[in-house]
Amino acid sequence: MMSKFPAAHRKAVRRDTDNALTVAASASGQVMVLICVALVALLGMIAVVADFSFMQDQRSMMQTAADSAAMASAQELNYGDAVAAGKADAATNGFTNGQSGVTVAINNPPSMGPNTSNTAYVEAIVTMPEPTYFLRLLGVSSISVSARGVAYEGNGPNCVYVLDPTATSAMSVTGNVTIQSGCGVLVDSSASNGLAVTGNVTITAPTIGVVGNYTSSGNVSFTPTPKTAVIAASDPLAYLTEPTVGSCAHSSFSLSGNTGSSGSPYQLYAGTYCGGISVSGNSWLNFNAGTYVLAGGGMTITGNSVMTGTGVTFYNTTGTGGYGAIALNGNSTVNFSAPTSGSLAGILFFQDRSIPSTAAGSTITGNSSSTFNGAIYFATTAVTYNGNSAVNGYSILVSDKVVINGNSTVGNNYSSLTNGSPIKGTILAE
Repeated sequence: MMSKFPAAHRKAVRRDTDNALTVAASASGQVMVLICVALVALLGMIAVVADFSFMQDQRSMMQTAADSAAMASAQELNYGDAVAAGKADAATNGFTNGQSGVTVAINNPPSMGPNTSNTAYVEAIVTMPEPTYFLRLLGVSSISVSARGVAYEGNGPNCVYVLDPTATSAMSVTGNVTIQSGCGVLVDSSASNGLAVTGNVTITAPTIGVVGNYTSSGNVSFTPTPKTAVIAASDPLAYLTEPTVGSCAHSSFSLSGNTGSSGSPYQLYAGTYCGGISVSGNSWLNFNAGTYVLAGGGMTITGNSVMTGTGVTFYNTTGTGGYGAIALNGNSTVNFSAPTSGSLAGILFFQDRSIPSTAAGSTITGNSSSTFNGAIYFATTAVTYNGNSAVNGYSILVSDKVVINGNSTVGNNYSSLTNGSPIKGTILAE
């Protein structure tokens, strides 16, 4: 049967059909190309996300190492090799300088940031090339990752340290007592009653920590609640060099109910007091600035004495007559402040560390008008502390054991000290 359409028409139809098929094939090819490109881009994005997630995990570990290294360096800044300390610390965190492409740079002052001209700050930069996995498909085999930390040594967070590692009632607070501390309290004893509190007692401090545990009996209030199972602290003043015991400037010095000329206080001067210092009665005396070495006999103050001393340190050791404790008793008014600069800055009482723990403990007592601005440091013996410190001043108590049975205010205003608190703590700044 013959077609009703002429040949020319049939040719035109076939031509249009072929063109349509060609266009369709071309469009299909373009779609496939776009799909392939999209798949490559998607795979690339997955590769980037996967690898960078791994890099971020690695960088978090590096940041920990950098921060720790900076703090370790700052701690050694004034006492040892800050660079070696920082690199050694980074190594303990898995980043050893020179190994596996790791670079640990310790800079004092920092090489960048807001503290570039401040030599009190130390910078640690940890850098390491990290291998990639998915990005290798795109020709990237490794990426350099780095972390930076900056630290300085500031005032330590604690100012009451009780160092005996096992004693029961290592810190004992008894009676009608209110303790207001502007800085932390730390008890090293692992005993179940390392901190023992009895009576009508209120203790307020930023932190209260006990290695072991604590007990309380009576109307006792803690702010905050003591934290138990904390990590023990070493002696925070162990770095101090003990004063030299010189020749005797005085032997068994004693004063009873005396004043100086024209109704002024009796004047004492720094030096070595062999046999110690004994004051009784209604005495009025002033200790001039300097270091008072008590070579045996200690120091005993009784009666209604009034004593002042600015820029003074009392170093208690053995000597004439054997060891004697510090005993500030009675209704004495005592206003003592430690030196503000020098090797003994901030140190008010300093006992020879070779004195055994079995030796008699010392007593630091003052009436409500008394001030003790400085560290009371008896690392190996007990102290009974009933003193007060001016609210605008500071007090530090470091002892083997301590008994507190009177109201005490422990300030932490170190502005009078050239280099701040003698107890230091490393602080991250950046």
